[in-house]
Amino acid sequence: MVLVILAQCAKIGSPSGGPKDIAPPVLLKSQPLNRSTLFTGTKIELTFDEYINSQGMSQELVISPPMEETPEIRMRGKTLVIDFMEDLRENTTYTLSFGETVKDLNEGNILRNFEFVFSTGEKLDSLGVLGMAVQAFDLDFPETEDPFFVMLYENQSDSAPLLEIPDYVGKITPQGAFLINNVRPGTYRLFALQDLNRSYKYDVPEEMIGFIDTTLLLDPGMFEYKFPDTIPEPDSLLADSLDIDLQDSLGLDMEDTLVVEVSDSVMLAELGKYSLYVDIFLFQEDNKPQYLADYARDDRRKLSLYFNRELSQRVKMKPYNFEPAGDWFLLEEHVMKDTLDYWLRDSLVYKMDSLQFLAEYPVTDSLQQIITYYDTLKFNYREPKKSTGRRKSNEDIEEPAEKITLSTGVSASQPQEFHRPLSFEFQHPVFSTDQSRISLTNKEDSLKIPVPYSLEKDSTRLRKYFLKVDWESEMRYFLDIYPGAFTDIYGLTHDTISIIFMSRGIEWYGRILLNLSGVDGPKIIQVIDKDGEIVRVSRISENGLFEFPFLAPVGYTLKVVHDDNGNGEWDTGSYLEGIQPESVSYHPGTISIRSNFDIEINWNLKKVEDPAPDEPSTDGPGLELPESQEEGKF
Repeated sequence: MVLVILAQCAKIGSPSGGPKDIAPPVLLKSQPLNRSTLFTGTKIELTFDEYINSQGMSQELVISPPMEETPEIRMRGKTLVIDFMEDLRENTTYTLSFGETVKDLNEGNILRNFEFVFSTGEKLDSLGVLGMAVQAFDLDFPETEDPFFVMLYENQSDSAPLLEIPDYVGKITPQGAFLINNVRPGTYRLFALQDLNRSYKYDVPEEMIGFIDTTLLLDPGMFEYKFPDTIPEPDSLLADSLDIDLQDSLGLDMEDTLVVEVSDSVMLAELGKYSLYVDIFLFQEDNKPQYLADYARDDRRKLSLYFNRELSQRVKMKPYNFEPAGDWFLLEEHVMKDTLDYWLRDSLVYKMDSLQFLAEYPVTDSLQQIITYYDTLKFNYREPKKSTGRRKSNEDIEEPAEKITLSTGVSASQPQEFHRPLSFEFQHPVFSTDQSRISLTNKEDSLKIPVPYSLEKDSTRLRKYFLKVDWESEMRYFLDIYPGAFTDIYGLTHDTISIIFMSRGIEWYGRILLNLSGVDGPKIIQVIDKDGEIVRVSRISENGLFEFPFLAPVGYTLKVVHDDNGNGEWDTGSYLEGIQPESVSYHPGTISIRSNFDIEINWNLKKVEDPAPDEPSTDGPGLELPESQEEGKF
């Protein structure tokens, strides 16, 4: 009994209960001291009050100026050791930005935006650049895990971002904010990069980039500047050099320029005390290499070529294992112009299980030039296996006649939109139509009344037709399509199709009346729904009142593309040619449409004369007031 009691008393266990640890790690000491000067060592040692999880830190740690050789990171107890694998530059201030990688081992509490700064010279450099980086196309930051950096170059050559690592670098946060600090006075070229291979060079064509058109002059005389102490005060030695949560202090509100809302003015003032403010617009150059992504024969009568982007040249297909007779194919180009479908006309050809071609198509070579590539393509087709069931002996089962499928854009469960035609899409290209075999009626006092319509072929899609009708509001319609109404290029037709449907009531829709001013050239106005789909587009070039009718009663966003070259589409930029992407603007907030109501909006499209991105500012971002919005009934 005594032994049992003593054994239980001697048992060691962890105390239960108590508050959960939510505190981030605390730096207790460092070698050298944070913000020290005249550093001549080869490693940094940071000792925290608890064990640190260093996993992934070598990939996330950003050192500015960057190094050719990645430092070695290891843990020694509670001490984080960073061994430099190359000699440090003379008279240079180094900034180690840990982002969110310093976190305790057990709970994962993060010491956010922790920086460690030291200088190999007699003083610390303290100038910097901060700002926001967003996609030029939609003023949003890309949703990707790939790292984005902003970089400064003392070399003013245009080729510097392609050939050299930068002199200073800062990582862009997931919210699009960035800061490069502890920069020496001088003149710099600024460049932003989606660094897919972590080379700190623009050497991958698919990388997104951004640049400003002018050089940046960083000089203490531009600021109410006070040089920092070369030896930090004792109370600040163990504190973060810049513990700033950009997500908490910076919020992005999109108008004609980028807007930063400040929740803590003291924090923003400290953040940008000795920094220029710059907005950067990210874009991907139109240099994605051209190549054939795939080819297939999913239908016996069709050969498909799938390219990775819009074709820049024509494609030639020369038969190799058969002799064509006349026009042996009908070419269908898809809307995006990256897919080609060859519909085989000759039954002797499409009944062959294997077809071979000598193909000529454009590709991009190693010098980023479009050349013609010669290839041999083999298209095989295997009939799908038919289901086998029990058959009565000596019973002849006749195969059903082949029909083409026809899909319509209407159904009994969904009302027909008042402002849209009916659409028909076919399995094969259509050869002929017979409108006498298409009946569209509505019912009035139990009597079916014929409804006038016109049948039109889609100008861009080979297998699509439209039935255009002046619909009546909330009317029941009867559509009958009889065999022979449409016959394809193989002489096949379809079964009888009968659909009863309702048209949408006109009072269900709302309308935007947009009064535009400040129009100084070609613009593209887009109405975008909550899913990001463009539901209305209008090209304009002068002030006026523009109507966007038949809008579903939901929320919308208004966007304008400043179509500088007037080609009717948004154009990306080109770095070496010094061309910025075309700018866009958004009307502030969501426009809520109500049924049977007009929303009147006044919007001045004049570009605000702000200093970004061509003229960096020491004043930081500004804030604009939204335009007026009024509501009225139809």
